[in-house]
Amino acid sequence: MKLIKLLLLFLIIQSYTVFAQEYSFISKDLNLMSQQELIEHQVQFSEDTPMFDENGNQIDSTQINDLMSSGNFYPLIFGDKDFNAKAIVFRKTTNEEKKEFLNALKSTDPNANFVSGQIAKNIEAYDINGNKISLNNLKGQVVVLNFWFPQCQPCVMEIPELNTLAKKYADKNVVFISITFEKKETVKKFLANNEFNYTHITNNETILSDYNVTTFPTQLLIDQKGEIILRKVGNFTKELDTKIDLLVKK
Repeated sequence: MKLIKLLLLFLIIQSYTVFAQEYSFISKDLNLMSQQELIEHQVQFSEDTPMFDENGNQIDSTQINDLMSSGNFYPLIFGDKDFNAKAIVFRKTTNEEKKEFLNALKSTDPNANFVSGQIAKNIEAYDINGNKISLNNLKGQVVVLNFWFPQCQPCVMEIPELNTLAKKYADKNVVFISITFEKKETVKKFLANNEFNYTHITNNETILSDYNVTTFPTQLLIDQKGEIILRKVGNFTKELDTKIDLLVKK
């Protein structure tokens, strides 16, 4: 989206107070960035950005979602003079912060009002190769929608599993479509070095808005009648696989 392209959970807590604190393991050349700076400079990070707990112990990037969703930790993002993210420290939240975080998470949960059986809004768009896609024309088939963007580390991490699903159901009347707000050129550059065997719709914020997608990755599963039967934020590939299998066996 047009705001900061960090994990969207970070955005939920942007109103919290950032405590200035010295961390000896963080280079003196780096500065703690405020939420205003993060947004103004559209700060991004990757799986290679060093991440630490308050004692300087390095944290594996795969633990981010668990750390953030617990409400027990707050990410402090340090950057250089050009506002490039160079390190992230996860400090413990206060009891009040945790309470506010969990309330905010609940109130902004895009899945909170989801009820299985909702009719999927039609999609009219062109894929990355110029082929027209109409969701209405895909009725009678199972459709999997994956909302992502190349700089989203959890999105990229799940791609091998998504490729496995696409291969497994290649001849089972299942259509796999990825949708992103990113430009076509950016996605093509990513695909030149990364295998992602979905049909790709790029540069399309309208679809994200229509489906109220603000967190990545988001998975939607649409049955043969055009009804959404699964909507999940994060990596739920196993559950997705189980649901697809049930649909194709009907």
